[in-house]
Amino acid sequence: MNSLENRLRDAFRADAETVRAGTIPPAPSRPAGRADAVRRRRRARMLIPVAAAAAVLALVTGLSLATSRLGTQVRSAPASPVSSPPASGAWPSGPVHTPVLSARASRGVPASAPAPGVPRFYVTVYNALDGGINHIIVRATASGRAVATIASPARHFFAGMAAPAGDRTFLTAVESNRGCTAQLEWFRLDDRGRPGPLTPLHVTVPRTYGRTGNLAITPDGRTIAYAAYECDGAGEVGVIHLASRQARVWSDPLPNSPTSLSLSADGRWLGYTMGPGGVTSHGVPSVPGGARVLSTSAPPGSLAARSRIVPGGAPWAVLAGGGRALYECTVSPSGSGAQTPVGTLIYGSAPVAGGREHVIARWHGVSVPQCYASLDPAGRYLLVQYPTVAHAAPYWCRPAVLDLRTGRLTDINAPAFSGPLDIAW
Repeated sequence: MNSLENRLRDAFRADAETVRAGTIPPAPSRPAGRADAVRRRRRARMLIPVAAAAAVLALVTGLSLATSRLGTQVRSAPASPVSSPPASGAWPSGPVHTPVLSARASRGVPASAPAPGVPRFYVTVYNALDGGINHIIVRATASGRAVATIASPARHFFAGMAAPAGDRTFLTAVESNRGCTAQLEWFRLDDRGRPGPLTPLHVTVPRTYGRTGNLAITPDGRTIAYAAYECDGAGEVGVIHLASRQARVWSDPLPNSPTSLSLSADGRWLGYTMGPGGVTSHGVPSVPGGARVLSTSAPPGSLAARSRIVPGGAPWAVLAGGGRALYECTVSPSGSGAQTPVGTLIYGSAPVAGGREHVIARWHGVSVPQCYASLDPAGRYLLVQYPTVAHAAPYWCRPAVLDLRTGRLTDINAPAFSGPLDIAW
C-alpha cells in the first residue's frame, strides 16, 4: 500500500474514531463548483469523500475503500445502467416531473422575525462514513456544541436543508430509499435548540438529491426551490409557490449539476451556480460555469435557455434580498481544490447585471481554497465553510461566521469536517 493509500485509510479511520468518541464530524460531499463529468445515481455521488477527492479520482482503490466503508448508508438505485456522456457534453433530456401537492398541502413553512445578532443555532445533514448513519445535527453557534440530533425516519434519509426567516424553523427533504421521491417536511427548535417533531408539508418532490445546496426557501416560507436528478443523470429545477399551490419545472439535461440554490425575498428570482460542463476540441468548457439567475415566472423548458449568466464566473453565489445583487466567493488564481493548492479566497458582493465586485473579506495563502457558505435569512451573516487541512487530505473545512458589514471572520469551535455540507441557520 503506497503513502497516498495510507493517507486515505488514516482519514477514514480518524473519522470513524471521532464518531465513536461522541463528536460528530459532518458529511462528505463534493466541493461546490467542481465539474461533474458524469452525473451518476446518488450512491455514486455519496461514495466519493471530498476529504480525498483528488486521490480518489486518481486511484480506483480509493473508491473501493470508500464503497466498503459506506456499507448500507445509501439506497440502491434502480438497475438502469449509467451510460457515458455524449460527445457534446450534455445528457439526453427526459420529461420533467411535477411536484405533487396533496389536498392537505401546507400554504407555507412557519417563519418568524429574526432575532438580532448571529443566529443561535445551525443545522447540518450528517452522513457517517461507517454504519449507514444519516441524521441531522443541531449545533449552538456560540459554542459549536452539538445540542441535539434528529434520526432519519425508517427507510428514508435526509437529503437537503434550508431555513425561512428566524432561527428556529428548518425545511428538509426526506428521501425514500426505495425510489426517487422525497417528502418536504419541517421542524422547529425550542429556546435550547431541542427539535420538535418532523411535520409534513404534504408535498412530494420527484427524483433524487445528490448535491450540496439543492434546496432553498424564501424568508416568508411560502416559496421553495429544489434541484433534483433522475438516477440516470437527467434532472430538473423546480419552484413551488405554496400559497398559490402552483409549481413550475425546468429541465436540466446538462452534466454539471446546479448547486447553491437561492431565492430572492419575494420569490421572483432563483439563483444557482454551475460548474463548467463538457470540453471543446480546444480544451475550453462548452458550458460555462458560474452563477446564473432565472425568473420564477419563466415558461417551462430548458433551464439553461431560460436562465442568464451572471458575469464573473463565481463558483459560489447566492441572491441577496431583492435579487438585484449576489453575495459571491471567488478564488485567485482561478480554479479550486487540487487545481489551486494555495491561493486567495475572496468573499464579496456584486450586481446581478454585472459590475465591479465589492470585496467584503479577502484571505491570502489559503491551502486548497474552496468556496461555500450559508446566508442567514436576515442577510447579515454568512456561515462560511472555511478551508483547512486535516488527515493529510484536502477539502476539509472549519465553520466560521462572516459579518457581511464588517468583514470580520469568527471561528465556531466545532470539529473540522469534510465538505462542503448542507448547512442552514
